[in-house]
Amino acid sequence: GTCVNLPGSYRCQCKPGYTGHRCESVYVPCSPSPCMNGGTCHQTKGSFHCECLKGYTGPRCEMDINECHSNPCQNDATCLDKIGGFTCLCMPGFKGVHCEEDIDECLSNPCVNNGVCLDKVNRFLCVCPPGPRCNADIDECTSSPCHNGGTCINEVNGFRCVCPEGFHHPHCQSQADGCLSNPCVHGNCTHIATGYKCVCDPGWIGDYCSTEGNECKSNPCQNGGTCEDLLNGYRCTCRKGFKGERCTVDIDECLSKPCKNHALCHNIQGSYLCECRPGFTGGDCDSNIDDCLSNPCQNGASCVDGINSFSCICLPGFHGDKCQTDTNECLSEPCSNGGTCTHYVNSYTCKCPPGFEGTNCENNIDECTESSCFNGGTCVDGINSFTCQCPLGFTGAFCLTEINECDSHPCLNRGTCVDSLGTYRCIC
Repeated sequence: GTCVNLPGSYRCQCKPGYTGHRCESVYVPCSPSPCMNGGTCHQTKGSFHCECLKGYTGPRCEMDINECHSNPCQNDATCLDKIGGFTCLCMPGFKGVHCEEDIDECLSNPCVNNGVCLDKVNRFLCVCPPGPRCNADIDECTSSPCHNGGTCINEVNGFRCVCPEGFHHPHCQSQADGCLSNPCVHGNCTHIATGYKCVCDPGWIGDYCSTEGNECKSNPCQNGGTCEDLLNGYRCTCRKGFKGERCTVDIDECLSKPCKNHALCHNIQGSYLCECRPGFTGGDCDSNIDDCLSNPCQNGASCVDGINSFSCICLPGFHGDKCQTDTNECLSEPCSNGGTCTHYVNSYTCKCPPGFEGTNCENNIDECTESSCFNGGTCVDGINSFTCQCPLGFTGAFCLTEINECDSHPCLNRGTCVDSLGTYRCIC
C-alpha cells in the first residue's frame, strides 16, 4: 500500500485486492456477502457480481422487480405486485393467470325450452325458439331487484343477481363475509367492504399469512454482522468491534486502554490502532524493540538493549558510543626517561633510550652489575655509564693504573725518589 501523510496521522491507499487500515487484509468481496434478498455473490477480479433471485434486481439485488410494469393482466384486471411475481384481480366474467379467459356462462345450460345460449361478458343471452301464444317470458329484472350494483339476469319464472365483489345474492343486499372460510392461516381475518383482509401474526407474511417472514432478507445487520432469522424477529451477531441491535454502533476499543507503554490509541471503524512511542512495537505496543538486533557495537563489544536506545560494553583498547574508536595508549605518555611509545591494539611498547629498561623505561640500568672497578675502586652507576672511584695510589677508568708519585719529581737537590703505594720517599 501507499502511505499518505495526514496532519497528526496517516492513511493507507491499498493496492487492488487488499483492504484494512494498514492494507493488512486480503479483500474478499463476497465475505460477507453484499448481495441482498437471498442473492448469490460471485467474486470477480477485484470486485463481485450478484446473481439475484427471481423478482429482484439491482447491483446488490436490493430492488424488488415490479412485474406489474409490463401490464400482464388483461381485460381491465387489476395487477398486484408480489415478491418474485404478481397476481391479477380479474373483472367479473374473466379468469386465468392473466385474466385472459372469458368465463363461458353458457356452460351451465341456463336457457330452457330449447333456447339458444349466447355467451356475453359476465352474462349470457338466451335466444328463444318461435312458439305459440304464451311463449313470452316475463322479465323479472324490470323491477331492478339486484342491489349494490349487482347485475340482474332474467330467468324463466325468476331472475338471478350477479353480485359485485364483497356482496352476495339473492339480491346482493348483504356484504359477503369472506372470513367464514378462515382464509388466514397464521393471522386474524378482518371483514372489509371489498371482502376480507388478513392481519398476520408476528413472523408471518403473505395474503393468507401462510409464509414465514424472513426478516434477514433486508440485510438488517450492518458492518458485516451475521443475521439469524427468528420467529417474529431476527438476531444480529456482530463482528468484532461493533455492537447494537443492528451492529451499527462502533465500539470504542480505546476505552479499555489496550495500548501499552504509554502509546496513543486511535479508535477506527471496527477496531483500534496504537501509535507506539519510540522504542516499542507490536499491535498493542507491548514489545520493546531490540535495538541490538542491528549489531551496532563494534570491535567485539557487548550490546545492552534499552528503551529506544542501546549501550555498548567495550573490550579493552576501544572506546566510543559504539566502541568504534581504538584507544591510543600512547596519548598518556606512559614511556618514561625519553622512551619512544609505539601504539598497538589494546597495548603499546616503549623503546627505551640507552641506560633504561622496563615496560615504561622506568628502570635505570645498573651498569655496575656487569662492570668491575679494580684495586678496591668503588663503582658509581650513571646514565648508560659508570665511574670508578679509585683508592689512593690508583687511577684509570677501572683503577687499573698505579699512580707513580715520583713522576712529579718531588725530591729536590738531586735526591732520589722511591715510589710507594699511594706515596713516595726521598733518598737525599
